Amino acid sequence: MTTPLPIARALRTLGHNVATQRKLLGLTAKMVAERAGTTPATLSKLENGDGTSLEITLRVLRVLGLMDGVVGATDPYATERGRLLADEKLPQRVRVRTDG
Repeated sequence: MTTPLPIARALRTLGHNVATQRKLLGLTAKMVAERAGTTPATLSKLENGDGTSLEITLRVLRVLGLMDGVVGATDPYATERGRLLADEKLPQRVRVRTDG
């Protein structure tokens, strides 16, 4: 399966950002890989935009102090649309019915 162009771009950007953060923190690829429980070769794939599993990506992001921000970015309530839809669809209260 061919990777769609927007996904390929995002993988490259994410990889570049990971490599930059690692260098800013003064960490070698070997250090990050060991702390993330992976190999330097896998980290290299991530940094080069070749992709890795989501778990490995999150492990690396955790080591670099970036995981919470990435996970937070997926919060549907962090978007205006998500907040509007939640207000429309989520009940204000949940009541327990007693049938007895």
